[in-house]
Amino acid sequence: MTKLEKKFVDTGQGKIFYFSRFVSKNRPTAILLHGLSSNHTTWLHLMDILAENNINSLALDLRGHGFSDKTRVRSLYKFSRFRKDIEAIIKQEELDKVCLIGYSFGGYIGLDFAVGDSQRLASLILISANHVSPFKYAHLSFLSPICHTLLDVLAFTLLWQKRKHYHYFNQAKHYGYWGSTFMGLLTMPLSVNFWMLAQVFKMDYSQALEKITCPTLIMHGNNDNFVSEKEIDDMVKKIPSCQLARLNAGHFLASLYQEEVARNILNFLHKIK
Repeated sequence: MTKLEKKFVDTGQGKIFYFSRFVSKNRPTAILLHGLSSNHTTWLHLMDILAENNINSLALDLRGHGFSDKTRVRSLYKFSRFRKDIEAIIKQEELDKVCLIGYSFGGYIGLDFAVGDSQRLASLILISANHVSPFKYAHLSFLSPICHTLLDVLAFTLLWQKRKHYHYFNQAKHYGYWGSTFMGLLTMPLSVNFWMLAQVFKMDYSQALEKITCPTLIMHGNNDNFVSEKEIDDMVKKIPSCQLARLNAGHFLASLYQEEVARNILNFLHKIK
């Protein structure tokens, strides 16, 4: 079992909690970003493996998730706000260049950070992550603004919804797709969930990928129903220093294929030393 230190940073717009395992101050540090409706437990197994390989790790409960702030204000759930949360943690921990690892929605946040300032990163790892609205590569782009507007409207109509306690489950366990989805909806206010999901349908980094100058690894399941092979191939072509690892799997790599994910991450980090 990973021995983690629970910490938080007060951003002035809510406390963001994170869990760290430092093996040495002089070793590289990986910052781990989970997917939508999840929490830091997605990464427990990987954090063990990183520690065994003398690599520090730090896993967030992203804003709106887990122990972190869940204030129901739409502007607090934009990618730019998540980027500032990460910057605040890097500053508090006095970290130099880090390896940023993002899974699914966490990958969108990692991508946003990298196109904004990849000079601050030693490396970037994107797992099961789009770079544009999922509808674009399905040739259904006309649906993107519709979904974005619909989710925003639903979010505002559900602002009244509040639970006394939000569920905090161990994402490292397998609950199946629908089981995990249902449990995930119990982890945060529904308005927050819909605001975050709405961003995905207006996301477009297609003209910014060339700005990512740090070594990058993209991990993709060849049976991923959310991210197409064509989209991944385009990302690999546009990011200057990019490697691709394809797994015989679906979208949920970080939670269901932990050994394969860890092996590919370690191979990549050893190559770029």
